[in-house]
Amino acid sequence: MILKPFTVMTCNVGNNRAKPEKLIPVVQESEADLIGFQELSHEQAAALESELGIAYPYKALFPGGFAGKAVLSRYPIIQSEQLELSTVRPDMLVKIDLAGSLLSFIVAHPPPPRPHWRGLKFDRQTWEQIISLANIAVEQPPAILLGDFNLADWWGEHAYLRSTGLKDAYQEAGIDRGHTLPTRIGPWKRMLALNRMLRGLPLLPVLRVDYIWFTEPLVCTQAWVGKDTGSDHLPVMAKLHIEE
Repeated sequence: MILKPFTVMTCNVGNNRAKPEKLIPVVQESEADLIGFQELSHEQAAALESELGIAYPYKALFPGGFAGKAVLSRYPIIQSEQLELSTVRPDMLVKIDLAGSLLSFIVAHPPPPRPHWRGLKFDRQTWEQIISLANIAVEQPPAILLGDFNLADWWGEHAYLRSTGLKDAYQEAGIDRGHTLPTRIGPWKRMLALNRMLRGLPLLPVLRVDYIWFTEPLVCTQAWVGKDTGSDHLPVMAKLHIEE
């Protein structure tokens, strides 16, 4: 039996960079059924709750700046919890009643890698966090693991995630390169001169760091990049169904 397809979105809202007046219309126009947010501020969380409460009657909100996360759902949320896999950025696990199937929906945002003499490398805690996230997903199918993973799709870490049995929605059914970062220059002090010229102006993303991973028996039929929310990341969307 093939259940009704549903649409998933992952969206890094940039710790208040995606202002409600731009973010809310993008979410409404997306018609996504399940949405995972990263870098959610308290102001953004309040806007999601007040403006989208009717469209998304089920929600789990854990705002907190760069560590903030949330899930909006058109389907009942049975359980939600923070996963303390990192001392700085807890992840989020939500159990969703998806038309009779219990879906594990995980929102993740591991810290970025650090400069190393061999290139950019994740520290031990972050790498263990990524391994644990993959294990949780594959051990609790059907599962969706999404978020800003701060890794490119040609890195060994991406190959590792694929080796666990997780499937990358964009590799399965993406309609273009799927680049999501950067859409804007960030507020970093070491880039003050460039910020003065470009901050707030749209840029052409050159990296794919935002992912929707999934397990069997889920099937992805389409994946695409969503509209600009005002953040430095573009959202990623995918259409999936459960095949039994």
